[in-house]
Formats: sequence, structure tokens, C-alpha cells
Amino acid sequence: MHENELHAKPDTTDVDVLIVGAGVSGVSVLIKLAERGVTNALILDKAERIGGTWVANDYPGLRCDVPSELYSLGFAPNPGWARTYSSQDEIRDYIESVAHSFGVVDRIRLRTEMVSAVWDEPARRWRITTADGTEITAKVFVPAAGIIGEAKMPRLPGQETFRGTVFHSGNWNHEHDLTGERVAVVGAGASAIQFLPAIQPAVGKLYSFQRAPSWVLSKPDFAMPRLVSRVFTRFPFVQRMIREAGFRGLEVMYPLMLHPRLLTTIVRPMQRSNMRRAIEDPELRRRLMPDHPFACKRPMLSNDWYPALAKPNVQVVFQGVERLTERGLVTTDGSEYEVDTVIFGTGYTAGDLAVTHIIRNGAGATINEVWNGSPRSYLGLAVHGFPNMFMMLAPNSQCHVQSVMWTSELQAGYVARAVKALLDGRVDRFEVKKSVHDGFVAAIDKRLERMPSQPKYCTTYFSDSTGRNHVVWPEWAFKIKRVLSRFAITDYDIGATT
Repeated sequence: MHENELHAKPDTTDVDVLIVGAGVSGVSVLIKLAERGVTNALILDKAERIGGTWVANDYPGLRCDVPSELYSLGFAPNPGWARTYSSQDEIRDYIESVAHSFGVVDRIRLRTEMVSAVWDEPARRWRITTADGTEITAKVFVPAAGIIGEAKMPRLPGQETFRGTVFHSGNWNHEHDLTGERVAVVGAGASAIQFLPAIQPAVGKLYSFQRAPSWVLSKPDFAMPRLVSRVFTRFPFVQRMIREAGFRGLEVMYPLMLHPRLLTTIVRPMQRSNMRRAIEDPELRRRLMPDHPFACKRPMLSNDWYPALAKPNVQVVFQGVERLTERGLVTTDGSEYEVDTVIFGTGYTAGDLAVTHIIRNGAGATINEVWNGSPRSYLGLAVHGFPNMFMMLAPNSQCHVQSVMWTSELQAGYVARAVKALLDGRVDRFEVKKSVHDGFVAAIDKRLERMPSQPKYCTTYFSDSTGRNHVVWPEWAFKIKRVLSRFAITDYDIGATT
């Protein structure tokens, strides 16, 4: 990879399409636009490398919990995945390689942070300002910052008095040596189940604080045989068939999601089996059994989590952390645990992304202000009140049973078709109709009432401040694919160039 190639910058401040975010969504949009002849497009990203969240996050043990074959782009297959479930660095490198292989790297500006985006109604353009003061105008604006926001770092009483080291897994302190230390891991979600097993062998004593144990099932994770890579390389249709079979096989999960009790009954033996293989203590197994329905929170896959919890140097504490002291943590039952380092695996903000606070419509309101604590969108892409904008992986964009790569690819195709149609039709302003926007939201809200991810069952990042699930699009995957495979201009109010 050549440094000059990676950081090449087009000499332009006026583009047809401005994309923010060089992750899989942003890169996919740029590629799909180019396929339709729209090349006056640009990506901005504050990171130093292409890859989005797979650049921003790099904690020990970080892997994808979706099979590699499904966590990839259909138009950019990778026959050489190292394992059935890929690591952070391999996925990052894959996304970067896709940008290079499709020749779009010269339209990506790295180390460039957007600080504001404002819709200019008279000019019918977006005005984007970067941290160095540069202004870029665009006919169409595509925020592609992803679904996961900033690391959610708790602020507990006494935290400033703690004499040890404190950090969040999303901002991992790679300079701090955990060897032989007493370490507290707060949280038992998707991050903790990966980094806790990774650090367990090195630490002296490890406390795992879990208020609400998670559903953690085993996964078929193994090194990909070289023969498989050779077959995929020589016969690409075989890889496509396996990928499609995997997607279709997951469809059966959707109707089960509409019956939480049945789904939980089916999955419970799998959970118990995963625990029994590693944990002998029946009391510990009992307390690690989740008390909420399966898929209320994000279901997780790991072959290392329960074996790590069973190690002699690990103690599971089924209490919330109430405060910190100079020497450690105090739990809700008053017990104190002396530790050297506290690592918060407490997740990330969702639905309150930093980017939603700096994007303003013609009236001066930010997306966050318009949403008012309850994020909503049309097709997981368009937000009423924000013309000429498609927001990748916006609220209710996620199919319950398919990967985010699948969603990004479909959305990128939709955006490219829409932009091409609008540019060819000399449309200078478009905005999803309020009736269409609200009708879509109402329809999925009715179906969401039957889903397991509800406040009455558990607290989850799926839910916004009102308790509404703002992440999931509850629908058959084939129907979502069909909807996103066509752009209906009648769904939008349009204004033509005079």
C-alpha cells in the first residue's frame, strides 16, 4: 500500500455527493456511485486508515460474531478469510482492500474531521465544514458514521479518587501492562465477552461484575482450510452459493423473533450446554443463566467466555458497581473489592451519535433535536426534515437475522440508484414525504410490539429514551432486499432545477 495513494486528495470543494465515514457503508456507497457513473463524490473520515469501526476499536480479542462469509460484501468476495469468524485487523484490512481494488481511494480524505453540516435552502446544497476550516458544498449528503457511537464511559461517585488505572474497552489503553494486576471488568456484553478471556491469562486476579448475565452460545470457529480458499478462488460461484445458503438459512429466525417465549425455550438448552462444557459449579451456572428472553439484548457467541469465568483467578460478582474508592470498587451490597485497574465494558451510545449533534436542517435544528430522544427514519435511510440526505444505517435499518454488511450493501445500491435518478432528472431538492416517513415508522412499530427487545423484558441499547426499539427493522430479509432494490421517487417531495 502506498502512502501517497492512501492520502491522495481530489482538488475540489464542490461535489455531487459528500460522504462522511470510510467504513464499509461509506466505501460501498462510493463504489456503487462510481458503477453508475457518479464520480464527483468524496468521503471524509477523521481516522488515519480506511475501515470505520474496525479502525476505531482494537481491544484484545476483538473478533466479529458473524461468520466471515456473511460479514463481507457480495460484490467483493474474499476467498482467503483466515477463520470462520474474522479478527478485527483482518476485517479492517478487507475493507481497505475493497477500496483499493475498486479504485476509489483517491476520493477518500483521511485525517479530515467534519465539524458541521448545514442545509442551505436557498442554494439547495449542503455546506460541510471540516476541522481545518475547509468548506465543502454538496448536492447530496450521506452521513455514514455507523450505528454505534462513542464509548459509553460511566461516571461513578468517587471515580476521580481511584488511584489505579481506569479506561473503557472502546478506548483501550495499550500502554498499560495488566500483567499480574488485580483487574475489575465492569459489564458482560459483546465487548467484555471478547476482551476478558483475552486478558485473563496475564492478570493476577480478575473480577467480572455482571448485573445481568447475557445469553452466550457457542460458535463453530475454526481456521479455514487452504483447500476451501483454493476452491473459492477457482470457482467463485461455490462461494456465492454458500453465502446465499447462509443468508437464506437465517430467515427461519424471523418468525421465531415474533414469539419470544418459544424462541427462548428453543435456545435455553443450547445456553446450558455451553455453560456445562466449561463450568462445573451448578450454583455459578444457575446464576449465569439469563433471566430475560433470548434476543431481548444482543445475543452473543463465544467459545472462550465461560471457560475464562471458570479459571481460578476469576471471580464473578453478580452486583452492580455503586462507586469507586481510592483502592477499588464498592458494589450495591456494600462489598469492596481492591483492584489496580478498572476496565469498563459498558457498551457504546446508540441513537445519540456525535454526528447527529452537528448536522442541521434549514431551520437550524440538529437531527438529535428533531428526534428528541426517539430516532426514526424511512427505510433506515431518509429522515424527514433533512432534504438531500441519506443516512446510512439510520434508525430501524437492521434486519434481525442478517449482518450489517448485508444492510450496507443494499443501502449503498439504493443510494446510488437514487442519486443517479435525481442527477439525471435535474432534481435539486428531494425530501421523504412526511406521510411516507411516518407510515413506515407506524408499520414497523406495530410489528416491534411482538419482538423480544422491549423494556418490559430488559434494558438494552436497542431501546431509545421512550422505550422504542430504534435499531431493528422487523421484516423478512427477502422483503427488505426487495424494498431496497428499487428507488421510488414518488416517496419524495422533489424540486426540479429551473
